[in-house]
Amino acid sequence: MTENISVPAVSTTQSGAPVTSDAHSKSVGADGAIILTDHYLIEKLAQFNRERVPERVVHAKGGGAFGTFKTSEDVSKYTKAALFQPGTETDMLIRFSSVAGEAGSPDTWRDPRGFAVKFYTTEGNYDLVGNNTPVFF
Repeated sequence: MTENISVPAVSTTQSGAPVTSDAHSKSVGADGAIILTDHYLIEKLAQFNRERVPERVVHAKGGGAFGTFKTSEDVSKYTKAALFQPGTETDMLIRFSSVAGEAGSPDTWRDPRGFAVKFYTTEGNYDLVGNNTPVFF
């Protein structure tokens, strides 16, 4: 017989040692200064200051928008997806991008272009992704 036992989440240092509090620092008294022997605080500050968020490598340059998709015609003979039933409105996100260029590169390069559409449906997320490659370089 399996029991559902909830294990409380425990914060740990980078080496795996448990920490008594993730929200409070060691200090001199209730209103005193924070002391530098709080190794967990020093570790958190060092991680925060040194963390590097890398630049997006592929499809870095692009633009997107949130919107609403509304099915205006009856396409039920082609699909049973709730997203495409007549009159259904679905929140969506669409993004267009260039494949090769990084931020600052010219838009005139003849590289493949990409698009992505994400529908937030009642049945879960539905994603469409594609690339358009110029044939004559």
